[in-house]
Amino acid sequence: MSERRSPEEIAAERMLADPDAIRRRLDADIAEVARLGQGEVSIDPAAPRDVLMAEIRSQARRIGFDSPIAAATAAMRHIRELPVAERGSGSPITPYHEAAHRTLAEGELVAETTSPTGERLLVLQRVAEEAAGVTVTLRARVRIDPDHGTWLDSFGWPVDAPDVPVYSFTAGPAACLSQALADLRDDTVPFDRAMLMVLGTATGTPEAADERQRRDLALQFAGRPDDLDAYIARLRSYADDASGDGWFGACLYRSALETLFEGFLGGAAFALVDMSVIDDIDEDLREQLPLATGASPAAAPVGIPAHHWWWTASGER
Repeated sequence: MSERRSPEEIAAERMLADPDAIRRRLDADIAEVARLGQGEVSIDPAAPRDVLMAEIRSQARRIGFDSPIAAATAAMRHIRELPVAERGSGSPITPYHEAAHRTLAEGELVAETTSPTGERLLVLQRVAEEAAGVTVTLRARVRIDPDHGTWLDSFGWPVDAPDVPVYSFTAGPAACLSQALADLRDDTVPFDRAMLMVLGTATGTPEAADERQRRDLALQFAGRPDDLDAYIARLRSYADDASGDGWFGACLYRSALETLFEGFLGGAAFALVDMSVIDDIDEDLREQLPLATGASPAAAPVGIPAHHWWWTASGER
């Protein structure tokens, strides 16, 4: 097996070769954030809850992060957490913020706290369809400062002690398998969505396997080694931050890979993947997940196999 670089590594190398590219990229990101039309929003943090919510919903499109750099960075980091239909096809900045605005306008208030310094924090939740019978829970946190300044604090997967499964698979394993195959045959569908559907085959009530589909899926993955390596590189990034907000992405990606290895690739996995890399990632997860204060086994999809130990490692403090 040759060592392949992730798309992120290739992009970083190109930018280092052309230092002006960093400035041009930054300028373009700031300009795109400006075009979103977000601005200063003022809401009284002492107002009753119903007044706060009415203000947030009416001004949802104007509520954004407190700096354009933070807005662009959040979009780059969290765009993969959105359903494919909400990600857009170009820069992630506009679709990411459109999804956040929709969550503020339509989401359910699920948490509300006031900090010791007087900031009021409200968390709104929206359940979005990823595919037929597959949904993802997204959360947006709004921060209202004592001076009435109102900002989007975070948006994406709920990674702060979620009390519900982030992904729900009600379609059944057979439907998830068919969707995974369809995704892999369509170059416009992100590879991580196909991996999510593979994970869905491990949840719910076991169904009779279609061996032809299983072979087809294995062949599809065998023809996508670069995408598989990039997916593992993304898992590596999540695992590096598994003691922080990266815990959920690390568990999700690790379960998808385990399902792929056990359910479809079998021994062929050793020809496609350097298993010593997976072993190193597992070792990091064993060390870091018990330190993840926001991690919660409740975030795992219902029906996830019991031997996917990483989902419960956070409870081993």
